[in-house]
Amino acid sequence: MDLMDSDSVSAVVGAVCTLLGVVLGALGTLGAARVQLRGAIAQADAVLAQADTTYRAALDQAHAAQRAVHEQWRREIRRDAYAAFVAALDRLEELVSRPELLEDDSGGEPDPLTLATRAVRATHAVVELEGPESLALLAHTARERGLTACDHARRLAPRAGALRVLGAATDGGPAGGAEESSPAALARAAHRALTRLREAAFHLDAGRVDQAAFDAARQRAADSLDACGLLTPGQRRALLGDPSWEGALRAGSEHADALTRLTAARTDFVAAARALLDTAGTAPDAPAPPRQPRRP
Repeated sequence: MDLMDSDSVSAVVGAVCTLLGVVLGALGTLGAARVQLRGAIAQADAVLAQADTTYRAALDQAHAAQRAVHEQWRREIRRDAYAAFVAALDRLEELVSRPELLEDDSGGEPDPLTLATRAVRATHAVVELEGPESLALLAHTARERGLTACDHARRLAPRAGALRVLGAATDGGPAGGAEESSPAALARAAHRALTRLREAAFHLDAGRVDQAAFDAARQRAADSLDACGLLTPGQRRALLGDPSWEGALRAGSEHADALTRLTAARTDFVAAARALLDTAGTAPDAPAPPRQPRRP
């Protein structure tokens, strides 16, 4: 009985030990598997992090290339717009600086000055669209000064043109005698009559002659202008309408000042446009493409 009990206990103990060994082995295997799993997860996280870094670097590079292409395209568009506006200003300035050469804008096809003002307005509209606002404001100032100079030039044009025509007619002509009926002699006679009319206007203002004497001088000047046959009705009215020349001198001074202001405005615009184009790629009004949101 004691021997049987001893064998039974030994069998139970052996079974328990075997079971404990199996359990311990299973726990060891499970621990090793968990360690391997953690390593695999860490390696996968590292691969994902590297892939995310590579993706974002490629995305940033693509965005940078896109911005560079866009900014270059925008720079070329702006450069063309600015150049066209400056060219239109130069053409307008060329015309208004010589009012004696302006044509009569009295119907029919548009004259060169009308076409020039249209070009300034059209090119200025493009500059307003392309910006930036600081440059658009300078362009607006230049446009307004150009149109102001144009108005002054148009007011001067009839008188200046008439004097140019009379001066050209007297160049190289005989001084008098047998050729008194020649165009040159008639132009000189018109010049003399206009000088006497100006003197009569001065003496009338000073109270040295009466209205009748002035009216007679004005009629002689009108007859001389008609006799030479070189002037348009507008040029004739300009010479006879202000015989004292006070208005003409004032208009000439205003015209000169308008030209000076136009030149200054053009210079300011060109300097600002050059500075903007020289810093292309860093313009504050060129927005960058939107970035993709980061994944959590």
